[in-house]
Amino acid sequence: MNRNSPADSSFDPTHTWVIDGGPNLPSLPNNIVPPTLVIAADAGYLHAQSLGVAVDVVVGDFDSLDQKSLPTNNSRLVVEEHPRDKDDSDLALALNFAQKVGARDINIISGGGGRLDHLLISSMLLANEHNIDQRIVTHCGSSRVMALTANKVFDLEDVTGSHVSLVALSSDSRISTEGLRWNLSSDDNFPEFSSLGLSNKILSQPRIEVHQGVFLVIVTSCDL
Repeated sequence: MNRNSPADSSFDPTHTWVIDGGPNLPSLPNNIVPPTLVIAADAGYLHAQSLGVAVDVVVGDFDSLDQKSLPTNNSRLVVEEHPRDKDDSDLALALNFAQKVGARDINIISGGGGRLDHLLISSMLLANEHNIDQRIVTHCGSSRVMALTANKVFDLEDVTGSHVSLVALSSDSRISTEGLRWNLSSDDNFPEFSSLGLSNKILSQPRIEVHQGVFLVIVTSCDL
């Protein structure tokens, strides 16, 4: 069921936020550009309300959000309901919606916690074939996550002094870095799913360049 279809609404997807619907209330990241479009993934609508963030779109199967809690007097709110027996998670559906309306710079606001399988798949979503070419950053507490390939630039700011973990998602992956305590060379073979890139220290604004394969890059602030 759709209440107000995307074709009937005018969106500005320049800076899109997706509020995840996990069990924990997320916190708003520091130094993030204000959104021009906010999409809630199911119960992410309740998180957005708690954070004082106005929602433009709600997407999901509504297994954790009662539709009666949605305002009936907001004619601009788009509601996209999906069957509970579905292949995609609510977060994946929210990202699909974002891309349908032209979003290319997406920030996912997540509280983390909950089921381990959901957490893992939510991170892997950034690297699948539908999302890998987009700039998508997940904010979860003191951590930020993005997926990198050879044609994507690491552009996170305010990272000096943080820890960074690099996770190879494909075989024969190669990456080179500058500005880390232990730098890596493109000559190094980086085994997939290994702990080789775990918890490195960022000494200065880094250069992280993927030469082959796909990596998840996780930056965690040491201030908290």
